[in-house]
Amino acid sequence: MKKFFVLIMLYVTLSPNVFASEKNIETLEKKFIDCCETYKQQEQKCPESWNMKCYNHLMSTYKNTQQCFRDIAVELFENFYGLSKHEAEKKFEDYNKFIYDQYFFIFAETDFCRKNNCGISIDLHSEYTTTDQLRYFVNKIIRSISARN
Repeated sequence: MKKFFVLIMLYVTLSPNVFASEKNIETLEKKFIDCCETYKQQEQKCPESWNMKCYNHLMSTYKNTQQCFRDIAVELFENFYGLSKHEAEKKFEDYNKFIYDQYFFIFAETDFCRKNNCGISIDLHSEYTTTDQLRYFVNKIIRSISARN
């Protein structure tokens, strides 16, 4: 009888947490999909991509999307990895900066760009690729958590 009572108590205690985490990951997954859809719509608003005319629009689109992915990643790190908000923000910002710096190097340090001054396209390509990699990163975290639940 004691074992039965203990099992019932464990079920009652743990079930809300399991259901809450499932609901939380579904909510964050929906936010992620919304970020991706908004990103796609904003990108299509300026059909002459990689043109100086679209530079400001595209840069703000990339920054806004990165911020959206950041907010989701911070929640994921807080809720599923036990990090404080400050630690989660720092982890994401460090990763974001690392990605940007690596792609900036890749695009800026080519012999062609050194000789021909590639100008704004370096920033634009770096921000675009950073945004794409952050999308992949956040999606990977969500898929990993969903697979465990």
